[in-house]
Amino acid sequence: MNLPPVPSTAADSLRLRLGALVLLTLLCWIAFFQGLGTLGLMDKTEALFVEVARGMADSGDWITPRWNGETFFDYPVWGYWLVALSFRLFGPLEWAARVPAALSATLTVLALFALLLRLAQPDEPQRRVVGRALLGGSVLALSPGWVGWGRSSVTDMFLASAIALALFSFLLAHFSPEDSGDRRLGHAGLAVFAGIAVLAKGPVGLLLPGLVIVVYLLLRGRLFISLRQTPWLPMTALFLGVAVPWYAIATKVNGGEFLTRFLGFSNLERFTSVIYDHPGPPWFYLPWVLILLLPWSLFLPVAAARILPRGRAGWARWRQSQPDASDLPLFGLVWLAVVVLFFSAAATKLPGYILPAVPGGALLVGLFFRPFSPMVGGVAGVHAEGAGVRITGWLNALVLALMAGAAAVAPRLAGGDPSHPGFAEAVAASGLPTTLALVLAAGALALAGLLVMGGAQGLRRLWGPNAAAMLAVLALVVPGVGRVMDRERQEPVRELARLAGQQVRGDEPLLVVGYKRYSVVFYSGRPVLFVSGPDRARRALRERAGPPPSSLLLLGSDAELKDFGLGDGVGSTLARRGSHRLLRLPAASLPQEGER
Repeated sequence: MNLPPVPSTAADSLRLRLGALVLLTLLCWIAFFQGLGTLGLMDKTEALFVEVARGMADSGDWITPRWNGETFFDYPVWGYWLVALSFRLFGPLEWAARVPAALSATLTVLALFALLLRLAQPDEPQRRVVGRALLGGSVLALSPGWVGWGRSSVTDMFLASAIALALFSFLLAHFSPEDSGDRRLGHAGLAVFAGIAVLAKGPVGLLLPGLVIVVYLLLRGRLFISLRQTPWLPMTALFLGVAVPWYAIATKVNGGEFLTRFLGFSNLERFTSVIYDHPGPPWFYLPWVLILLLPWSLFLPVAAARILPRGRAGWARWRQSQPDASDLPLFGLVWLAVVVLFFSAAATKLPGYILPAVPGGALLVGLFFRPFSPMVGGVAGVHAEGAGVRITGWLNALVLALMAGAAAVAPRLAGGDPSHPGFAEAVAASGLPTTLALVLAAGALALAGLLVMGGAQGLRRLWGPNAAAMLAVLALVVPGVGRVMDRERQEPVRELARLAGQQVRGDEPLLVVGYKRYSVVFYSGRPVLFVSGPDRARRALRERAGPPPSSLLLLGSDAELKDFGLGDGVGSTLARRGSHRLLRLPAASLPQEGER
């Protein structure tokens, strides 16, 4: 059958969209996959998380997480499942451990791209539509927080990507006509991805997207309308079908231990009190918002100022208007603010907790540079004219210039690390600081050129030098940094850990002295005792099952072993890698606390 020819406009549109998709996919490859296995597992959290997944893959027990010989209920199971499945497919390799996080980061970037395409007006020029979607996805893919956690196998990316996909699904449903396929797809996606978020981190996976949606709908004056139009029964069934089975089975298998450890300690106690020695003031996350979204975060204040209605009349007209895609910048602002405020109220604070805010910030900044048009209601148009944008542009150039200067002089100013004394020198010898300085300086100069000569049109293109600089850093600097870090910091410990697994005699304990290098459990393939001093070592040995050992294996840096009470002449050194040693010590020769 001869099909009629596709109209040139439709064919051109398809080629344009496919070309943009290819470019964005290539960008994701550079950002998340390039050199993914160059760096060994990082201590502490990544190595812990990956070892739990390997235990699942090896044992076939897909219900109860275990680490270092004990049950481990700090996190739910979604991330473990993905990494364990990757190990089953590719083997227990570093890049295989990180592929699920990289895929999650990439899927979120591509979903943002698809959402911005889908919500564009049908009569809008395709180049503008595709350019906006490509820029929005690129801002997210080139955000340091999304890159960093997208290349690391920890639970933060699995939670953040699931929350982002749930909120993208809500937006698709909210802005699509009633009874349309897009609305049904959006409602289904919201339920499924919220369920996955709960499997990734617990109740916060439902609470966070729920809070973002409720605050947005309240601001928009459409909460009760939206509640009436939501198909609660099928969405609830989908959510429960995804989220509940593992929790039910884990409770049946592990009983009160699971509920107490996971719900009590890892959720309520983490929010209400400081655990694992990670406190922070209420403003703890403000500098982290700047860092995780740099350089895009510099445009957050002016982007936020441009989307809010002016005066009471503006708010009234805006709340009475029908929602459309021009609401997306406001939704991004609400998303960013709710996540940051929520975790600012928690007692335990870590930078990765606010990773779910990064897609909201990327959405806000991307639409600042490439807004939907026309804007409606009382919302001020998001255009690049104005003193605020010009001031922000100069601040942007200054920040890149200062970063370039810091990169150039950092190797000469960096202090020595006793555990890795050659690291700073190796970084300087690699030429990477110079490359980084040149890239950032070029970005600063390009920004200054646009600000001086570009006029209003140049201001709208301030994203270009930022994107080019970030891409160059990812392509030219990050892979080399990974190689140097692995050679100088990870490889010595990894080799000694593997040797310890081969040298161990029967049930001989392996002790890691000083810093808790959790990667030793993974690379040695055996349980490890983490000790800070001789008394702690004795307590750990007494609590250990089995008869008292006659000898011990100890791993640590020279400085840590000396502080432990083990100088160069104590014990038998089995191997040395750089400043780290693996030694065997008769149990009776364990130093007394006063001998340290």
